[in-house]
Amino acid sequence: MINSVNVPVQTVNTQANILFNVDRVRTKRGEACNGGWLFHDLGSGQFTLTNEKCCGCVVFEVQFNANISSATTGALAFVIQSNGEAIGGAEMDYTVATVNTFGNISSSTLIKVPAGASITVTVKNIS
Repeated sequence: MINSVNVPVQTVNTQANILFNVDRVRTKRGEACNGGWLFHDLGSGQFTLTNEKCCGCVVFEVQFNANISSATTGALAFVIQSNGEAIGGAEMDYTVATVNTFGNISSSTLIKVPAGASITVTVKNIS
């Protein structure tokens, strides 16, 4: 498990990934992980999920939440992606009615990684 955060305010341009500069909790692989492993470079927006088993799938639960705002009014949208593709049901939308007013978005999803494979997970601004 990795619990990653970005405490300072971050500007995320359209079509850019959210970056995470701190991994608050990072557990090591063990039997409880059942062959799965994940990797993250500090300051990156990419998380690599790996299934080291020779057969079968490993399922990872990915959770995301953020407080977001904008200097302009309008719709904001973010999505959890797997290998650059949006995961159905993992889009998060917020409409800014008053500039610089924060709202909260969140999503969670399950990602299945086949045996011997790796998947890159990101959270992208698709506004």
